[in-house]
Amino acid sequence: MSFEGSGEEETTTGSAAGVAGYTQVLRTPGVPLWAFVMVCQRLPVAMAPLALVYLGYEITGSFAAGALLAGGHALAEALFAPWLGRRFDLRPANREAFLVLAAEAVLYVGLFAFGSLLPFPVVVVLAALGGGVAAGAHGGLRSLLQRLVPVSSRQAAFSFEETTSAVIWSVGPMLVAGLIVVGTPSWPTLALGVAAALGAVAALGLPSAAQGHSGAHGTKGVLRKIWPSITQDAAAMFTLGSASVALPALLTGMGASEALPGVILGMAAAAGVAGGLVYGLRRWPAQRLHASILVVLYCFVTATLALVPEWYLVAAIFVFAGLIEVPTLVSRAILVQEDLDESQWAFGFSAVYSGDGIGYGLAGILVAALLTSMGPAFAIGVCALAAGVLSSAAAAYDLFRARRAGRS
Repeated sequence: MSFEGSGEEETTTGSAAGVAGYTQVLRTPGVPLWAFVMVCQRLPVAMAPLALVYLGYEITGSFAAGALLAGGHALAEALFAPWLGRRFDLRPANREAFLVLAAEAVLYVGLFAFGSLLPFPVVVVLAALGGGVAAGAHGGLRSLLQRLVPVSSRQAAFSFEETTSAVIWSVGPMLVAGLIVVGTPSWPTLALGVAAALGAVAALGLPSAAQGHSGAHGTKGVLRKIWPSITQDAAAMFTLGSASVALPALLTGMGASEALPGVILGMAAAAGVAGGLVYGLRRWPAQRLHASILVVLYCFVTATLALVPEWYLVAAIFVFAGLIEVPTLVSRAILVQEDLDESQWAFGFSAVYSGDGIGYGLAGILVAALLTSMGPAFAIGVCALAAGVLSSAAAAYDLFRARRAGRS
């Protein structure tokens, strides 16, 4: 897929240069409404883990029950994302977004209203359905944005989307905490439903962008094309998950304040937003090579957390890793788009998103097992190094395959 187009100002590679790319994106008809729908779709995803933990606690008095709800929600989201994302390739995105967000809203409002009255296994199923039913909307909305914007602004659109998502993920847990303070532990679950409902209504007004033809390649063909990108994205999220989960224990062992992990994670998120915006200002050369370098660098930089003895060094490494995290994800998204036919975009983006969720979830499980036996530094180091080796192998294969096929 070419990025050549008729932008206002373009680099030699065909991508609108500087802020012109972002200006083109924001001025594209339908994009402001798309952004509102995207926020309404991703805010429940960002809030759900903590919100469901507190919902389970309110219903049963046990945080373990809440963790079960959050785990079921995340697992269902990862499992259903590719297959429900495929529906966005085959159907009008506005109607599909309305259907899945409306169903999600009904499930969350139902959990809020009737969760304490239902048998807990039913609550677990409903929470899982809440995660699964709209899982394809992530890739579906991403592919819709790419169809809406000028070809020359597609890289800027990816960066705009990823940085907005980073902000949402930073704000989501704070909203949960605020709602619990002013209300009850179940209020955040109601907020999930309200956000999804607003997104569903707004989705009806989305423009209908031209859909690609169904094409000759099935979903198996898609996975064969993009499995290196899925692997490398999952490795990056596995690294992020292991570092984030182990960070409180790591800093506590250094005598740092209990509030410091939240501050460092917030700083890393802010650095990611800045890095993503800068990355989107231009089209960078050797796309496949530098995308692979970014993910490998991210993994190995994070692995150095296992070696530093002071909290301020941990903070510096975390912020630097955060700076390259969003560019890492954007660079892989661009490759997925280039490697696939337009009729396969939503499935491909959703498959990568599924890999992200699996990688992050596995990191939490592995770190939990390693923390008590080996300590947080060892847990981070082992996870990040393993992810770095895996991403290096996937990168080597991807670059070899591309060179043989004559692609960059």
